[in-house]
Amino acid sequence: MRWVSLITCYILISSPLIAAENSGSVTLEGRGSSSNSPEFVSLGVAVTSICYDSSTEAATANSEMARRILGVFENFKRTDKDRIIATGGANSLQTETTQVGTESKVLCEMKWRAENYLKIEMSNIDELPQLQDQVMAAAQGLGTVDPAQVTQTFSEFGKPEFHLYPETARKMRESAQVFAFDDAKSQLNALMTRCDFTNLRLIRLSPAEYSYIYKLAGERMPVLSTSTPVIPDELEVTATLRMEWAFDPGSATCRFQ
Repeated sequence: MRWVSLITCYILISSPLIAAENSGSVTLEGRGSSSNSPEFVSLGVAVTSICYDSSTEAATANSEMARRILGVFENFKRTDKDRIIATGGANSLQTETTQVGTESKVLCEMKWRAENYLKIEMSNIDELPQLQDQVMAAAQGLGTVDPAQVTQTFSEFGKPEFHLYPETARKMRESAQVFAFDDAKSQLNALMTRCDFTNLRLIRLSPAEYSYIYKLAGERMPVLSTSTPVIPDELEVTATLRMEWAFDPGSATCRFQ
């Protein structure tokens, strides 16, 4: 676990001529971070069949490729938490077009299309490259629409995504929020060594805001990678917490030198 802080301090001192319910205020922004190694990876594969003469033909071709990929997924399940999800998509008549250079090409008009979306969530993250290789072999090549063919079935990888289990993620958010609160309080304590406030009291505590990043060797990872996936060392959550403190009008005297 680690924490970072950013001081953002605004002092608003109200005029003594303003009504008594008005007051000066200090707004502090605390930040805290908590990190953990990713616990599982998810990988999705979309299987699409287009330009078939009948619904049965489209569904059969799609099912054959989907079953091969699901067989690979099954071989990579290692724990009770690992999951395989198959979601059926459209099975409908439609006209198919594709882009060839700068022109649009019609492959077929009002033919049958079938879709399946397959997904695996697995805890053995180190096996991800092997999983991808075996899925590619089972699918007999991956890609998009081949403009040289009419009737065809193809599959496409989604980008691997790295996750934490819900309980771990909840504990990380709680830890980051505690660090953010302590950070804001330490800023207030530092300010109070320089400023004299009368009747200082907390009047507003905004809900924490969270942000998440992947990190590799302690550094933020790029959003996109063209290589076979670089597995992050950790997922980091940062909580930002804003606290507003009020004090009696005209009571703030600060010494900054």
